[in-house]
Amino acid sequence: MPQLITAGKIMYRINPVENRLELSSTNGVLWVSRSGPGKRYGRLKDLLWYHDQLFLLTETHLLRSRNQGSDWGPCGSGKVVESLVALLDGGQYLFGQSADGHLWYSYNEGADWGRRG
Repeated sequence: MPQLITAGKIMYRINPVENRLELSSTNGVLWVSRSGPGKRYGRLKDLLWYHDQLFLLTETHLLRSRNQGSDWGPCGSGKVVESLVALLDGGQYLFGQSADGHLWYSYNEGADWGRRG
């Protein structure tokens, strides 16, 4: 479950103590809290840079930002999204691992999900 990723020259991390998303443009020397997802989405679990977008998995939502984390919107919903614990860039597909061990895939950037195994 990546909680630290890079996208271009920016590093993003989940601060588990503060339950917030932070970014650094100084190679990790200074970190700045990123506005957006707050406590209303529960615990932040996973980060992924996929198709030039930032995805953030929380306890209850999959959120997507098209502007490096400045603004967020929900992406997909339902029991599958709520069960995901990790995300993976599969090239053509966005993959998600659920807590019960199943692999899910999305061909439309998290809007809809199908089960692989």
